[in-house]
Amino acid sequence: MNRKQRIVSLLFIALIAISSSVFAHQGGAFVDDYKISPKVDFVPGVEFQQSWNITYGESSRPVQVLYKETKTGEEYIVRTSYFEVKYVNSDRGFGVKPLKLSEQQVPADLNMKVLNSNGLNNQKIISGSKVAREQVLEMIASYLPELINGEYQSILN
Repeated sequence: MNRKQRIVSLLFIALIAISSSVFAHQGGAFVDDYKISPKVDFVPGVEFQQSWNITYGESSRPVQVLYKETKTGEEYIVRTSYFEVKYVNSDRGFGVKPLKLSEQQVPADLNMKVLNSNGLNNQKIISGSKVAREQVLEMIASYLPELINGEYQSILN
């Protein structure tokens, strides 16, 4: 890894720490600790190669993350029964992209009520370059709460 990539990586880690700290101090009942674990009953297939659960606090409702490799990079579909969003990690960067109609499982009206449109716009480009695969899940877990409208934060907890 060259010096420029190290500096960029350190800046993103610092940004994650700062944004997590700011979010945690905004008040409310959101628990900012999370646990990432491989999904136990997941069977890899043609569409998705891996899956994880992100559990915030002591929640009994984990967020599922589905991974698939595409021609242009890596896609991570983040889904609950109330919302879904896609993070893309490619040579053009890391950020949120809209789901294709064929990928959607949550009704669009519910999804848009739960997700914050300003948060979606702010996360279109989180990194201008590809993020190391080891960091992607941590970044998703850190940034995801910022996409949820305040009145729906309890979905994560």
